[in-house]
Amino acid sequence: MNNRKDIKSTDNEQNKKVETEENYGFIKEERVPQRKWQKRYRILRSILVIIMLGVLFGIIARSSYEISDYVIQRFFSKDEKKPIEFNPSPTGPGNLGGDTPIIDDKAFQSYEQIMKGVRDASTALEPSMVRVIYEKNIVDPVFADITSSTAEMSGVIVGDNGSEYLILTAYEGYESFEHDKIYAAFSGGKTVEARVLAKSEEADLLLLAVNYKEFRVQERDWISVIKLGKSGELTLGSVVIAIGFPNGRGKSVDMGILTSRSEKVYITDLSLEIMETNMLGGRGESGILVNAKGEMVGFISNRFHEQCGCIEALSIDKLSPLLQLMANDTAYPRFGAVFADISEEALSQISIQNGIIIESVKEESVAAEHQFRKGDILTKLDGVPVTSVEEFFLLYTNHAQGDEIEVQYYRNGKEMKKSWKISY
Repeated sequence: MNNRKDIKSTDNEQNKKVETEENYGFIKEERVPQRKWQKRYRILRSILVIIMLGVLFGIIARSSYEISDYVIQRFFSKDEKKPIEFNPSPTGPGNLGGDTPIIDDKAFQSYEQIMKGVRDASTALEPSMVRVIYEKNIVDPVFADITSSTAEMSGVIVGDNGSEYLILTAYEGYESFEHDKIYAAFSGGKTVEARVLAKSEEADLLLLAVNYKEFRVQERDWISVIKLGKSGELTLGSVVIAIGFPNGRGKSVDMGILTSRSEKVYITDLSLEIMETNMLGGRGESGILVNAKGEMVGFISNRFHEQCGCIEALSIDKLSPLLQLMANDTAYPRFGAVFADISEEALSQISIQNGIIIESVKEESVAAEHQFRKGDILTKLDGVPVTSVEEFFLLYTNHAQGDEIEVQYYRNGKEMKKSWKISY
């Protein structure tokens, strides 16, 4: 009985073995050796994991240290603050690249004296300086509210005719700023309305007048007329001071030297001289130049600015003849041509001793009426030799209404004459 069971069990096992071999006999277990790159990859990955863990633990450790240090210093530290004392730096040998120089105060005494002169000049000229204010009223189209906008330029008191103060300012402001009224703000604090007395667009000059009646006696005592100097006495390197209210800002003062005076600007019947300085400046500058005596020698103008990056001014010597006519509200004859001076070398080449050449003729002018042309060389007025444009202006404007005038000139190498009666 037992033998049968054993035989049966053995048969079952053999049957299972056969079934297993039939069903899973295709699967064979076999160990495949790893390739070299797989081993290197596993090693490299392990190294990178170790490095990343090290960096992470380092960051955590550093952050923990910073936080704990801050907490200790902020809440638990009891260090006492030491008093700070500021003592003068020791003189003598230093430790920054050699010996520390000992500064001699006497070396600055001359400079301080110069600066004192500038401050004194600025203070002395305050009663002559004016802020010219252009005011424009703006009406709100919806609520009908009226607001005002203003723009400012520099002005200087150049005359006193017994009933009015005459203020010189740049025509550019009058032309550029829309306005309903013009005001003059004096350094003493008084602001009054001004009227236009005379203007010269070509020369960039505007002359305003303010009535005496606008001032009390004490206020008039504060106001003074600036003295005019002689710009012709200045030489290159001469000290000049610029004073004004540039771009509508507060009073500004600067000091420099004259660096050039060789450039001329020719306008109708007259020439102007531009003086350049080494003081920084540009568009929007306005004011005056004064010499070491506190006399006005130049008028700062932007109309002829050549982008030199410096303050430029018109020579007062060349402006004076025109300014005097404007100040006296005097009508004067106009020839109506733009001239240019001729060098001695050029004159000698055409065998002429003196003269000025016409560059252009204004339409509907006396020059156009009497058929003067570009290139004509004027040599004499009423028999008087003409040597410069300024001299021509003085001779021509000295004539009165109805005066007979004779002009001698050269055209194409031929001397010619014309005469007529002055009218203006």
